[in-house]
Amino acid sequence: MAQNPLTPPQAGEAEMAVLGSMLIEREAAEKALDLLHETDFHIDAHKRVFRSIHALFAAGQAIDAVTVSEELRKKSDLDGIGGGAYLAELINKVTTAAHVDYYGKLVKEKAILRDLIAAATGVVTACYAQEKDPKQILDEAQGSILKVSERQTLHGVIEMKDLIHEVVDQIERAHHSKQEVTGIPAGLRAFDRMTTGFQKSDLILIAARPSQGKTALALNMVAHAVLEENIPVLFFSLEMNRHAIMQRFIASEAKVNLKDIRTGYFKRDRWQDLTGAAARFADASLFINDNPGMTVYNVRAIARQLMTRLRREKKELGMVVVDYLQLLRGGGGRVENRQQEVSEISRGLKQLARELNLPVIALSQLSRASEDKARLDNKPKLSDLRESGSLEQDADVVAMIHREGYYKPNDPTLENKAEIIIAKQRQGPTGSVPVTFLRNITRFVDETNVEEPVAFEETQTQFS
Repeated sequence: MAQNPLTPPQAGEAEMAVLGSMLIEREAAEKALDLLHETDFHIDAHKRVFRSIHALFAAGQAIDAVTVSEELRKKSDLDGIGGGAYLAELINKVTTAAHVDYYGKLVKEKAILRDLIAAATGVVTACYAQEKDPKQILDEAQGSILKVSERQTLHGVIEMKDLIHEVVDQIERAHHSKQEVTGIPAGLRAFDRMTTGFQKSDLILIAARPSQGKTALALNMVAHAVLEENIPVLFFSLEMNRHAIMQRFIASEAKVNLKDIRTGYFKRDRWQDLTGAAARFADASLFINDNPGMTVYNVRAIARQLMTRLRREKKELGMVVVDYLQLLRGGGGRVENRQQEVSEISRGLKQLARELNLPVIALSQLSRASEDKARLDNKPKLSDLRESGSLEQDADVVAMIHREGYYKPNDPTLENKAEIIIAKQRQGPTGSVPVTFLRNITRFVDETNVEEPVAFEETQTQFS
C-alpha cells in the first residue's frame, strides 16, 4: 500500500537496522556517525540511542548494549526508549553490520524528504499569507532549499563550534595527564619521546636497506606492545613463515643467540629462558598471518574480521604491522606500472589506519641510492623510498634505520651502533635517535641499556 501522504516520509525499519549495526560493530558506528545526524532519525527513541552512541564514540569508549544502556540511564532516557529490551531488539534486527551504509542512506533520504516538505510548506504558507514581497518569498525559498541541499553535499563536514570543544577537551586531558608517550610505545625510550608513541589512524613506515634490521626492529616493537602493554597486534609476514618469525620473537625475548636456537647449539641452562619466553608469547594477544601473495584488500579484510572477533571478546585490536610493503599487491585490477600499484597499496594502508582507528606499521625497502659512492655517509633520505613518491606523501611517520658498521665492517667500535632516523613526522619533530643493535639476538635496545646475550657460540650471520 502507498504511504499516507499526510504521514511524513520515514524509514523506521532502516533506522532500527542502522542502530543495531552500530551496537554490534564499532566500524559500523563510525560509518553511521560520519553519514548521519541525530535529527535524521524520525523516531524520538532512535534519536536518543544515536545520541548516546555518539557520546560514547567521542569519548573513545566501547559501544555495545551494556555501555549504551548505562549512557541512556545517566541521561534518564533508558525508560523512554523502552529499556534494555528495546536495545536487544535493535541488535536482533540485523545479522551483520555489513549493510550499514545502505540502511544509513535510506534514513538520510527520508530525512531530506522531510526537510523538503518543511521548506516547501513554509514557502506555501508565505505565499498564501501574502504578507511579504514576492521577491523576498522567492529569496527565502531559495535559501531554505539550499540548506536542504547542503545537508546532502556537506557530508563529513563539521562546524568549528562543534570541533573546538572536542579539541579543547583533548588539550585539557593532556595538560592534566602530562604524558610523554600518548600512543603505543615502541619500547625504545628516546624514540618514544620523539614520536610520543604510535598514534591512532597513523601510517608509519620503517624503511631500510636489506640487512639493516627493519624486521628485527618491527618485531621488537610488536613484542613490547603485546607483552608489556597487553595490546593486541596483527602481524602480516609476507617474507618469512610463521615458525621463523616465532623463533625470532623467542630468541629476542630470551636473549639467546638466534643461530644457536636454529641449530640446537645452545647451553642446556638456557632452556628455561627459552620456554619462559615461549610461555609469555603463548598468553599474548599476537596474531600472525604468513600467507604469501597478499593484496592490500586481503590485509584490510583480515584486519576488519579480527577486530570484529576481538570486540566480541571485549578486546580491541591495537596495531597492524606489514612486513613488508613491496611484497604486497594492489589487487584493484590492472595497473599501468609498479609505481601506480605501490601508490594504491600506500593509500589502502592509510585508509585501513583511518577506518580502524589504529596505527599501521609498514616495513619498506629503500633504493640503492644510499649506497652510492657519491654519498659520503650512506645515510638514507626520504627520496630513497622505493617505487613511489606516494609512500612519503601518505605516511605520517617515516623512520629509517642506519648502521654505519654495516658499511665499515673493519671498525669494531661501530659493530653494535645504529640510529633510527625520523625523516618525517607529521605531528612532531624529525631527527636521529641513537640505539644499540644486538645482532645475534636481533634486538634493538636503548643506547644506555645494552644487555649482552649469553650465547653458546658467537656468530657473524646478518639478520634483517
